[in-house]
Amino acid sequence: MDSLFGAVLTQLPEREKELLISWLQVNGLVVKECTNKNWKDFPDSIKVFAKPTSELTKELLDWSIEPILCGMFTKEEKDSYQKTGVSLLWDKAFSQIHSLPIRPLPEKKLTWIVCTKNPTFDQNILKFLKSLGYQVYAEANPEFLVKRLLVGPCHVLILDWDMLDAKTLVPTLQKIKNEKPFLSIGIKDFNKEHLYRDLKMGMSSISEVLIGGNEFWKVFLDSFPMSEETSERKYWKESSQALSKLSFTFQEKRIPVSMKISETTIVSAIPEHTELFHCIDLFRWLSVI
Repeated sequence: MDSLFGAVLTQLPEREKELLISWLQVNGLVVKECTNKNWKDFPDSIKVFAKPTSELTKELLDWSIEPILCGMFTKEEKDSYQKTGVSLLWDKAFSQIHSLPIRPLPEKKLTWIVCTKNPTFDQNILKFLKSLGYQVYAEANPEFLVKRLLVGPCHVLILDWDMLDAKTLVPTLQKIKNEKPFLSIGIKDFNKEHLYRDLKMGMSSISEVLIGGNEFWKVFLDSFPMSEETSERKYWKESSQALSKLSFTFQEKRIPVSMKISETTIVSAIPEHTELFHCIDLFRWLSVI
């Protein structure tokens, strides 16, 4: 299975960088430390850069190599990397290196289509959904979107109504939706002029949910996992375990003076969907405005 990323951009102390490389290797990846000049000499490896730049990132993306930022970056640096198209950021403490996702989650039988006419935004959504195991297509052209809907499956459609011509698109999508039902999330700026006029064009008949662009990532990321049992935020399951343990009696609360074996039952709450939430965390920075 492919890894989530093909290049790692770091600004880490040497020991943390070594820990990061070891974690990738333990997970079966071939890792090479590279420079901005020699990285093309290592085509079949995860490339680690200790001195990344936005220019390097753009070049990697042009070569279809997905980068991930690992470590602490300033807001200005994050903004710069976002503009070049970076989707993934891991900035947790390195004591939590085990929470760095390496590969996409198992495939799911659910197909998404995205059409916002914003290439970077489309790619961010595409990469997010693919990391969770979904089948997803990004269409920049509404005509290609219509063709995609006609010939293939679509369970959820994401549209940016501020960028699309609702007057011409709504009737076509409504006809398709009547024949091949799908759900739709619409992005709409509610502070934009002529809101009532826009809504009258029928976009809400296509998109059951309309979300402001500034709220999209926060709402979207918090909507997973998609399952009936987690719709009420039931992310923990209880378990109980019977065991025998040593019980001590203490003198002055510090020194044990007697002990015995006792039987007890431990009830604990175990987190579910841990891998999924670690994966979602890679995209949380996109919701920070």
